[in-house]
Amino acid sequence: MRPRTILSLILPFAALFALGDASAAGRAEPVAIGLSFPTNIAFAPDGRLFFAEKDSGDIRVIQDGRLQPDPFAHVDVLSSSEQGLLGLALDPSFATDPWVYVYYSDPVATINRLARLRADGTRIVRQPLLDALTTEHGYHNGGDIVFGADQKLYLSLGEVHESARAQDPDDLGGKVLRLNADGTVPDDNPFGAANPVYSMGHRNSFGLCIDPATGDLWETENGPGSDDELNLIEPGGNYGWPDQLGPGGAPRYVDPVLDFPTPIVPTGCAVWRGDLYFGAYATGLLYRVPLPAGSDAQAFVMRNMGAGVTDLEVGPDAALYVATSDAIWRFATPPGEGTPVPETVPAPVPPSGGAGVVIVIAAGALLAAGLAARLIAGRRLRRDASER
Repeated sequence: MRPRTILSLILPFAALFALGDASAAGRAEPVAIGLSFPTNIAFAPDGRLFFAEKDSGDIRVIQDGRLQPDPFAHVDVLSSSEQGLLGLALDPSFATDPWVYVYYSDPVATINRLARLRADGTRIVRQPLLDALTTEHGYHNGGDIVFGADQKLYLSLGEVHESARAQDPDDLGGKVLRLNADGTVPDDNPFGAANPVYSMGHRNSFGLCIDPATGDLWETENGPGSDDELNLIEPGGNYGWPDQLGPGGAPRYVDPVLDFPTPIVPTGCAVWRGDLYFGAYATGLLYRVPLPAGSDAQAFVMRNMGAGVTDLEVGPDAALYVATSDAIWRFATPPGEGTPVPETVPAPVPPSGGAGVVIVIAAGALLAAGLAARLIAGRRLRRDASER
């Protein structure tokens, strides 16, 4: 989706570089910059930050503020279009049962797969859990993974550019799946004990997250060129694709909580301090939705991250972490509230060059070059919206 950047710089001196006014509350502090497309991030109980690199297939670890030189593990992946290492989650019992869950595009079998990995000394043990759908079309593979309050694993699957799959409850395409941690199907799933499907009628999703206070499952969904959605997932719910886009009101379909007529490419989400936050790849914007979200729900623009947002996660330090296409940022306190999302949102722009931004060493030119590449990739992504 974009060229690999040439800068790989971890900043233990995070206070020297921030998005926005360094003296203001809610500033974005860099955890790592110059990364190679981190698609998903997840925290271990001991504070280690795991992240998946989409195109390399590496699972990397940041520990004590530093990127470890060697990957935790590597998975061979197809790396074009929306293929690659797409999903990452850690077992809820990671402290005693340290499984790392991954969803990836297998280059040999040319299918998307769910597996789990754990370190056994210097050896990585891999356990396959689910063979999903073909990668032949390149797009709509989904792949976000999250563990729910019920300790079950939830996985978003796109319809791999075959839209009829989304309305077939016996097909994996266009679904959110619910599985036990070992990959088996829970007996109380809404479509039957042998069926992993939890909800259906989805097109392509890059975001799943849990509200820790209520257990609610939230999902972001990409439309075909309009009607990007934010959905509250109900067990057995049908979200309409391809028969209904946006809030159609048909009784058999669940309407989205929010609908975006102009594409933003919504991605990862997290519930933080009682509100739902999510990011967008096409705009580079970070949004906040006050909870509970009823019929009058609104999304507020909170911050332009300067690059396409890929994932959000709340850390063990109660801060919000935001991954973009080449960096991971930390918010200790909420960014300043913006305005309700306009019908048309601007493309990402570089952070302000004012006193609040300090570029160290010779990184400035390299960051500018990387940002230019990102903006080109973003325009290409919006131009190819029909392929999302």
